[in-house]
Amino acid sequence: MQPEIEKSRQRLLESSQPLDVEIRCSALQLLTNMRDRLALRADADTESLNEIVHQTRVDSKRLRALWRLLKPGLKTTDYSRLERLSKGLAKPLASSRDAQVMKETLDWVSADLPPDVRQRLLPGLVQVLGHVTVNEPALLQVVQTLLRLEQAIVAVDLSSMSKRHLHKGLKQTCRKGSSLAHEALQKHAMKPMHRWRKWVKLLLFQSGWLLDETAPKWISQVKALGSALGRLHDLDVLAVQMEEARACFWQEDLDQVSTGIKAARLKALAEIDTLTDEIYAKRARKRAKQLYRRWKH
Repeated sequence: MQPEIEKSRQRLLESSQPLDVEIRCSALQLLTNMRDRLALRADADTESLNEIVHQTRVDSKRLRALWRLLKPGLKTTDYSRLERLSKGLAKPLASSRDAQVMKETLDWVSADLPPDVRQRLLPGLVQVLGHVTVNEPALLQVVQTLLRLEQAIVAVDLSSMSKRHLHKGLKQTCRKGSSLAHEALQKHAMKPMHRWRKWVKLLLFQSGWLLDETAPKWISQVKALGSALGRLHDLDVLAVQMEEARACFWQEDLDQVSTGIKAARLKALAEIDTLTDEIYAKRARKRAKQLYRRWKH
């Protein structure tokens, strides 16, 4: 991979400093990191370009998690604008990233299949997806949105933001996650599981704005849960895509990879059930309170 692309990280909000200053400083620092990473695209090989896309989308989610955390203290119009612009950073890159993830999922789920089967499966998937690549117009659109978001962050009024707003935001996220978990685990259906996954990742990113190695141990379990839910979603998307395009694959190959998907799905569900029991044993309010107190003190 050339050049080397660093993993995305955010600057922690310092509880001992004025909150409005900290929010603006940390958010703008993340935008600077994004801009510096995007500037490497001209010299990037395919692997590095894919990583630039991935990390940009991760940073978009980090920012959206921050605004959701602060939503109780933001004006509705300010929240809507920050959310829309942050989401807009990822939107132009969605098709290329989704195609890349499907290829990677097919690669690992078919790892134990005969070489000749694997050699037929990938071209079949490419035929379904088309030759989706990261293009400069999409990246340029991200750069332009980045500039508008920076202007919005500089201009937004954060003077009334207080720590109680942040605590309330954590409680809302924890409660929503618990509610969606209950709904999703009833049938393990694709859409409810994916909605739950979004809020699991939201809590993880919100924790990342507040705490690092001082985070409660269960945050590492939340990270593992998010990863397991992500694998499950990737498997479900791949299964749906391949089923809808059966004509592009040999029936015998499709049967073999379908068996692999089902086995991997059952493994992911078992991991999800175990992690859920451990994480949600403590009530949402208590989990939010623990995160808030760790950050505040």
